[in-house]
Amino acid sequence: MNILLIVLEIGLVWILFMFFNWAWVTIQGKSRGKIVKADEFAKLLAQENGQLIDVREKEPYKRSHILGARSMPAINFSQGRSGLRHDRDIFLYGNNLGSAVRVAGRLRKEGVPKDKLYMLKGGYQQYQGRKIK
Repeated sequence: MNILLIVLEIGLVWILFMFFNWAWVTIQGKSRGKIVKADEFAKLLAQENGQLIDVREKEPYKRSHILGARSMPAINFSQGRSGLRHDRDIFLYGNNLGSAVRVAGRLRKEGVPKDKLYMLKGGYQQYQGRKIK
């Protein structure tokens, strides 16, 4: 019986952790830019002359990425982004929304307006548009 209670407590803690993580990412994301679903993200990319940034690590990017994306991994985002223009829309995506939100936070601190930042809800796997494989 004690084992069952321990397993239930661990499960409850995990559920609470996941909920608070989701809530934090959603709240932070909305304060840093626009969180958009995959279909809207694809439409905006087709309409805008924006910059598409893949914030995943180099290896996943090399395996497959959205057509036209530049690789700028979130882990070392401060390096090598000299070509990023703050006056044009910036479309961010990663493995999940959290990595895009973190990068959007860095960009906001550098003065990129909130209305210039778009983040793909659900991450790369949700995108159904053209990809390079």
